[in-house]
Amino acid sequence: MNDTDRLRAEFDAEFLKDLAAAEAKEAKAKEAEAKTKERWVKQSEPQQEQDPMADLAPFTRAVVQTIQSIPEGKVMSYGQVASAAGSPRGARQVVRILHSLSRKYGLPWHRVVNIRGEIALDEDGEGGEQQARLEAEGVEFGLDGRIDLKRYRYQPDGELQAEDRKADDTKRVEKAKANRKG
Repeated sequence: MNDTDRLRAEFDAEFLKDLAAAEAKEAKAKEAEAKTKERWVKQSEPQQEQDPMADLAPFTRAVVQTIQSIPEGKVMSYGQVASAAGSPRGARQVVRILHSLSRKYGLPWHRVVNIRGEIALDEDGEGGEQQARLEAEGVEFGLDGRIDLKRYRYQPDGELQAEDRKADDTKRVEKAKANRKG
């Protein structure tokens, strides 16, 4: 082997060594790029949001959802909300839920009234804020301070008119008591 062949062989060996190193470096770079891309895709994928009400009991969750469904300008009674949530005798629980969860879930608490269409009293023994909010939504109050439930009651999913019958019964009883006194 002459000097030229020897130099050519050394050059080829050196070239092949450099080529293998470059290919290994390129493979590592592609692998790192793939990992980075995979992380980016995972981060950009919409994360499954946890249900903010997942920790609530089923009845409480149903009450919150029912209250959230009451549209502007409409009202429901405590008993009506309880009934729609699956517990017709749970009106007092509805009061508790409204008191404890209204802020956390942004509940339109002012749209829930008693069976006679009267508003709840606040700490001052008045219902000024509730009345002002309802009036701002177009709900009108009678001279007796009551809301006409036949006009403003919200009936979710074609709920039976049992609440109307109860309200009418309550009015008849009150009227009968007033007639006995007078």
